[in-house]
Amino acid sequence: MIMEEWFLSVKKTLEDAYLKHEEPWKQSGMSGPEDRWISLRKPVADCIDKSGSFLDIGCANGYLLECCIKWTAERDIKIEPYGLDISEKLIELAKQRLPQYADNFFVGNAFTWLPPRRFDFVRTELVYVPAEFERQYIQFILKNHLNPGGKLLVANYGEGMTNQEIEKGIFKGSHATDRIIQCLRELGINPVQYKDGYDPVKDRKIRVAILPAIK
Repeated sequence: MIMEEWFLSVKKTLEDAYLKHEEPWKQSGMSGPEDRWISLRKPVADCIDKSGSFLDIGCANGYLLECCIKWTAERDIKIEPYGLDISEKLIELAKQRLPQYADNFFVGNAFTWLPPRRFDFVRTELVYVPAEFERQYIQFILKNHLNPGGKLLVANYGEGMTNQEIEKGIFKGSHATDRIIQCLRELGINPVQYKDGYDPVKDRKIRVAILPAIK
């Protein structure tokens, strides 16, 4: 499958899965109830340690950004949200969710998209590209998306699961990793820190690896 076809398949998969739901967290990729969404997504906000700009790559309907605004505000941190998604339909939902930031949302392919500015924090996942392009993708973001002193947050929502379990929920051709820190190190990329979240109902963990901007 050529790259263009792969990304078109990803777009269709996301739209089919997310747009059939009404609950905002389900429109953003969480199949369970909201309390489990909080347990598994709040660590993203916990990685944000100062006020500044925050780009969510694969932002879907913008619900994670909306939550991160609230969660960081609880620590007196103010973020300016930005979102990128491959789906025009999901970006339209994000603009409706956060109309005051409508100009901060972009439609594009994260693998090639060059931002109009740089950011203090950027969140992404390795599954957004085919497995053989993971290192190229992370290096691309580190080089083009972050302000000096900025941080890239690489989320892994299959941490500690078996590869068979992970493969049920990821795009065909992307990498099923159960250890994001080890995976990044094997790519020659060394995280400086990480934050974890845990869902006791399904005994499921997520881990967000933190990478510093390239100096």
